[in-house]
Amino acid sequence: MMLVRLIGIGSIGGALWWWLRCKACVTERIDIRAPTSATTVSDPVTVSGHAWATQHNQLALRVRDQAGTEIGTGSASVSGPLGARGPFSGTVAYALSGGTQPGRIEVFDTSPRDGNLVHLASVEVTLS
Repeated sequence: MMLVRLIGIGSIGGALWWWLRCKACVTERIDIRAPTSATTVSDPVTVSGHAWATQHNQLALRVRDQAGTEIGTGSASVSGPLGARGPFSGTVAYALSGGTQPGRIEVFDTSPRDGNLVHLASVEVTLS
């Protein structure tokens, strides 16, 4: 009987430790789930993931070509109450010149006060 109590307490203690450890985990403010790194994308591209809801629940999207030139912009809506983490999705069209090439998709948040960049997440892709 005592062994059963100890095992039960150990299980609860282990679960509590895991829960507390995960509560302290730092999560990226913007987490791009699709497209994934090294994926080949075509115009227009849908970008999705999870992020903390920002001012007006909107994030900005940007596509850059291999030279770093901005070739497309768009926006994504975060589904969730303001200040809470939720899924986002948006589509961005781009104009590619020069054929298939490496590129980058960026998802970012700007300050409502001055428009400066607050947080940026990006993924390297192949543009076609």
